[in-house]
Amino acid sequence: MDILEPGLKAIFQNTVKELPQMVPTLFNMGTDNTSYVKTSSIGAMGDMQDFDETGVIQYDDVSQGYDVKIEFKQFALGFQIARKLYDDQLYNVINKEPRKLAMSAIRTREARGASIFSDAFSGSGSISGILTHSEGLSLCNSAHTSNGSSGYTNQSNTGTTAFSATAVEATRRLMAAFTDDRGNIQSINPDLLIVPRALESKAYTLIATKGEIDSAENNANFHYGKYKLAVWDRLASSTDWFFVDSGLMKLMLDWYTRIPLEFGQDMSFDTMVSKFRAYERYGYGFTDWRFIFGHDVA
Repeated sequence: MDILEPGLKAIFQNTVKELPQMVPTLFNMGTDNTSYVKTSSIGAMGDMQDFDETGVIQYDDVSQGYDVKIEFKQFALGFQIARKLYDDQLYNVINKEPRKLAMSAIRTREARGASIFSDAFSGSGSISGILTHSEGLSLCNSAHTSNGSSGYTNQSNTGTTAFSATAVEATRRLMAAFTDDRGNIQSINPDLLIVPRALESKAYTLIATKGEIDSAENNANFHYGKYKLAVWDRLASSTDWFFVDSGLMKLMLDWYTRIPLEFGQDMSFDTMVSKFRAYERYGYGFTDWRFIFGHDVA
């Protein structure tokens, strides 16, 4: 039954391409050929010094940030096809299996990616067997710390306000006040709303309506056309929402592929059953929190 493998592989690969995926949109997609990736963030530099006063270049000392380790976890699943299905040419049954396997692979990958957001308000920021973050705080937390200078005070990137135009504007202003490890303004530009399906209508109305929403005066809507929108069905909560700087997100939210998604076959001589499997290995996580503000709405 080796003749089945090319056709089923093509069905599998085509299905993978057709399925909607949010992970490549939100994460910085990379590859690696080691067993893990370990990085440390680097603190900010101070302001430029007045060279006219000293005549000598001043050299700054930067502090080391938190260590982040992303390990690569294995994911696999398979299906079996009995010899008689092939002999009886039951291809309408056989051809469904690689499609379902592809759907399982993408569903698992998307659920894993969405967990970064769904679990953003609790835990230590680490993911068992995948992510270790030495800050020891959740992605969205009310008291983010720093390894930097004494000029830093703990910061919050979390709230509990339900989605609204007022809440979006308040969050935008809070993000504009984010500072680096020395207390300097970070220059955050939130430009992407990430919401569950239940908030899609509200979010779309906010950014696509020219007039001020829920207002009889119909003044110009400040938010019109300012933000992009990402609607993710994999988010666990129907009320939580996130505001992000998409440029910084692509620097701070990482996805590493160690082994790309494979499709393979093996056949048991004694049972005359062909086994097909999908396998991939990847890791994911965040290196810094300053790209996002999340609202954990009760």
